[in-house]
Amino acid sequence: MIHNHWKIGKLVLITTALAWVLGACSAKDSATSEEPKNISAAVQVEETGRPEYLPKDFPLPDDVEITTSHSEQNDGKKSVLLVFKSQEKLDKLAETYKQFFQDQGLTDTAETIDEKNLIIQGDTKSESWSLIGGALSTQEDTVELTLNWSEL
Repeated sequence: MIHNHWKIGKLVLITTALAWVLGACSAKDSATSEEPKNISAAVQVEETGRPEYLPKDFPLPDDVEITTSHSEQNDGKKSVLLVFKSQEKLDKLAETYKQFFQDQGLTDTAETIDEKNLIIQGDTKSESWSLIGGALSTQEDTVELTLNWSEL
């Protein structure tokens, strides 16, 4: 039980950190924004395309609508934040992604899959994965998922 709470805490921390990074990227017009101190960081932000660093074998639904796409490289480690929508049924998406993550050999995993939620997170030897989402209450028959991926 404590282990699952730690996993959820880790997920919240990663999501918060990525949201903060995205917020910092959008502050470039602000007079108080500063240039990144790590000049080796390369950031790519796209609105609707597949993120550059997302592993090529990560499956996206045929009807995918990407709402946020962010790739970043910092200290030689790549990471991705991807938010997307689909009208595929949540149970079909859950089956697809559960199989994908099993094929990746995720260890130390946490998983919650039910009629309203899809949460799968875990690590491989070289990558960290987190996929969270569920049905949107504001758009009937639409599922929104948030993927955080990074190299370890």
